Amino acid sequence: MTLGRVVGHAGAAARLARAAAEGRVPAAVLLVGPAGIGKRALADAFAARLLCAAPGTGGACGACAHCTRVAAGTHPDLHLVAREPERRDIRIEQVRELGRWLALQPLMAARKVAVLDDAHCLSEQAQNALLKTLEEPPGAAVLVLVASAAALLLPTVRSRCQVVRLDPLPVAEVVRVLEASGVPARQARELAPLAEGSPGRALALAGEAETRARARVLRDLPRLRELGADELSRTAQELSRGALDAGLATALAWYRDALETALAGDAAPLRNPAAADDVRRAARRLSPAALLRQLEAVYATIVALEKNANRMLAVETMLLSLRAIERGASAAQAPPWKSAR
Repeated sequence: MTLGRVVGHAGAAARLARAAAEGRVPAAVLLVGPAGIGKRALADAFAARLLCAAPGTGGACGACAHCTRVAAGTHPDLHLVAREPERRDIRIEQVRELGRWLALQPLMAARKVAVLDDAHCLSEQAQNALLKTLEEPPGAAVLVLVASAAALLLPTVRSRCQVVRLDPLPVAEVVRVLEASGVPARQARELAPLAEGSPGRALALAGEAETRARARVLRDLPRLRELGADELSRTAQELSRGALDAGLATALAWYRDALETALAGDAAPLRNPAAADDVRRAARRLSPAALLRQLEAVYATIVALEKNANRMLAVETMLLSLRAIERGASAAQAPPWKSAR
């Protein structure tokens, strides 16, 4: 991967390439943007450019001894720090080891480069340890931090980095990434609008379990008013035991489509074109205020799950809330003689 081949972040890639070409590379760069949009790919491409012996206008040459070792993961002057799979944070010991490694002289290239992935997972103690390196950066080293949320980093850490903000990708770019990853074109076009500009999220929706979860949600949302508690519970069980992220992403897209259709009419572009008829019926049946409350209920569930809420209970509560809003809004709009029955 070279800077010139990074998908969707041409401005940021050009900015980094220009800094490298002009010899104005800061000691610390912070790449910030939503999860799954390609921050790590850009960080890796930038690291390769900084170590390359014969870089071109598009980044690393891909052929020199440095590029060969970078591609093989064996370059002695490239170091990756990442969160360990079984942990939720990056340990202070990892940061101290990084500081010792950066202080050493390069072995092969003109400089050392370290990539600190998931920097938003640094504990406060680890961030304070990192400050020592940021305040007195080694002369022949560059540190590239990758974070999904800059607010989770201490202001003192952010202020010592050159911040490069990355935006979600357009749908067409997400489709390109999916197709390049082997996803069939038709499926790529279906998934890309659900991913909120994140190819990583779109790829996570492409499996068989994810497809089943999406189908279940698209089947049940249009008929929530009719579902009894038992069927809602079965849906909650199926989603909580399977591809829950895919189900919630589909629900978010469904209610967004319905809300936008209620506000803008049938001309509004849909994230779930296959559910167009159901979405438009919901937009005609429910008020924008009711649809907004349903959208908020899905968001609240996602936030609760990020805080380790019980999956089954959170999803079942969400479905009951969505049904209550649906029934309440429908009753409010019904003629008095129907409401009284």
